[in-house]
Amino acid sequence: MKSGTSANSDPPFFTAVPNTYVLDMNQPSPAWRQTASMAFGRSYHNLTLLPDGNVLATGGGRNTDPFAQSQAVFAAEMWSPDTETWTTMAANQVPRLYHSTALLLPDGRVLLAGGGRFGGGSNDDQLSAEFYSPPYLFKGARPVIDSAPGQVAYGATFPVTTANASQIATVSLIRLGSVTHGFDTSQRYLGLTFSATGGALNVQAPANANQAPPGDYMLFIVDTNGVPSVAAFVKVQ
Repeated sequence: MKSGTSANSDPPFFTAVPNTYVLDMNQPSPAWRQTASMAFGRSYHNLTLLPDGNVLATGGGRNTDPFAQSQAVFAAEMWSPDTETWTTMAANQVPRLYHSTALLLPDGRVLLAGGGRFGGGSNDDQLSAEFYSPPYLFKGARPVIDSAPGQVAYGATFPVTTANASQIATVSLIRLGSVTHGFDTSQRYLGLTFSATGGALNVQAPANANQAPPGDYMLFIVDTNGVPSVAAFVKVQ
């Protein structure tokens, strides 16, 4: 999924759009398809994959001027892969424009930080950070991962022990983020198949490196209320 307006920070500046597109690589002839738009046009915003498979859009501006704080978008928006629509969420407190970042944390919150530098004045530099708590953190007690392997092999089945096994709806791996210039070049969401037996989940690892490039991932379990665990760190190789 991609959204908003791409820009290189150079003039002439123009109005950002709220357009959204999806690309399904499982189709025989993949092609971009337009879906419902965001509530706000945005440039320089960040998109962050969440443990439940939704995508959070934060920051950005209503035009492509990288330092126009008067054009900053403060309200976050949440995209659902099921409905392919956006919902307007809580607002951040500081303009997050050019060079801002957004990073998923192991506890399911999203860290927003930075903005400015490279061509702007000192008043454009945002040296603070904020935490966004998605709605799933207010839906009750969290499931708990009691243990998970630190390393898994492609195609293997691995155990995840949890007292909440019978209440788990999804298991996911999310690659650790690497955010700059409005892009998280590492993030990747993989929904994993699993079965529950007693106090454990038997989870199927990704089949190969095309699905999951080698490296470190956050492993989340999400219960039937949509509440995620705190992540366990797993190396896939």
